[in-house]
Amino acid sequence: MREAFKDDEDIIVTSRHTSQTFSWTSKTVNAIAMASEMHKKKWIIAKLQRPASAHIGITDGNQANWKDFVKCVRECVKEMKADKTLNKNHDTALYGISGTIPDKSLLRDFVCVH
Repeated sequence: MREAFKDDEDIIVTSRHTSQTFSWTSKTVNAIAMASEMHKKKWIIAKLQRPASAHIGITDGNQANWKDFVKCVRECVKEMKADKTLNKNHDTALYGISGTIPDKSLLRDFVCVH
C-alpha cells in the first residue's frame, strides 16, 4: 500500500516502518473527514490528530483487499476535491489524547467514562 501512494500528490504516507499499520495524511483533503467518507465505502478507518491523519490496521481479514482500499482512497480524494463540503469533519480525532492530560489522576475517570 505504501508503494501505491509513493508518488501520489494527495496522499502522504506517515507510517514509515514495516508494521501492520498504514497511516496517511494529506495537504489537499481533510484526512479525518476522509475516514468518514471511507466508512461509506465499507472501510473502518481510525482518525488521528497532530497531524490530522488516519490509519488502518492490516489484518488477515483485510490484507487481500488492499487494491480495493487503494481504489477507495483515490475515489474519496477525487470526490472530496470535487465537493469541498466533504472536507469538513463532524467529529474529532481523540486517539492518544489521554497522554496529554497534565493531571494523571484524571486518567482513571476518563477511561471509565469511555
